[in-house]
Amino acid sequence: MQNPNYQAVTDEQKQFSLPADSLAGRVIMISGATGGMGTCLSRACASAGATVVVAGRKIKKLEKLYDVLDDIGPAQPAMIPLEQDKAGPAEYIEITDMLEKEFGKIDALIHASADLGSPTPQMGIEHSEWVRVMNVNLTSARLLSLYCMPLLSQSDMGSLSFLLDHKPTAYSGAYGVSKQALQAFMHMLADEHENHRDAQGNPIVAINGYDPGPMRTQLRRHAFPGELEGESETPDKRLGPLLSLMVRTDRSVNGVALAMDAKA
Repeated sequence: MQNPNYQAVTDEQKQFSLPADSLAGRVIMISGATGGMGTCLSRACASAGATVVVAGRKIKKLEKLYDVLDDIGPAQPAMIPLEQDKAGPAEYIEITDMLEKEFGKIDALIHASADLGSPTPQMGIEHSEWVRVMNVNLTSARLLSLYCMPLLSQSDMGSLSFLLDHKPTAYSGAYGVSKQALQAFMHMLADEHENHRDAQGNPIVAINGYDPGPMRTQLRRHAFPGELEGESETPDKRLGPLLSLMVRTDRSVNGVALAMDAKA
């Protein structure tokens, strides 16, 4: 089902990549960094010279990713274990206090976290699963965004990006509802900050979303176990539009939901 609020990506956005050293001195935070797109994004940012702050629930996966990023880039990465299924305001305040003391700003925050839950009819979803999926996919993104907004506002390229997935159909479970709500939150937050602009009239913090469509990730393998490996692209093939939003190739863009597979 096509999302009428999606905007198709351009050829330039599809092909966009980060030049070497283009993110030197920049601080990029990625929530859900150990997932398929999160890992791909982390590697691209580290290769471009950014200080990459990776956040996620599983410490061993974070440590493994940290070591990879440390080898790739000139800047030392940072790692934040975050139990998104359980964390509340106190944990997010602690994280943002640490980020402020360590870096003084964030140049970009990308929400790539996702909990698929189970493909269950709404009548069959256990409440504990509903709460967990909503916390990981929606509540965590909301709290981290709100508490990090002052730090993003300290950057001359502040951007806040959400990974979207349009799933309003049967058996999409709590995941489908959470992703619908996440896009609504993105649009609301962008609208509420519409008047927060710099001297050139551009948003101080650009708030946008991106739906990369089907990708060859662990999440998709769980959702579609019968799909052949070659039936979906790897995340690196669909990273360009997210990078374009993150570094604000068009500084005026705000409140936009891009989609790789949207029709122009």
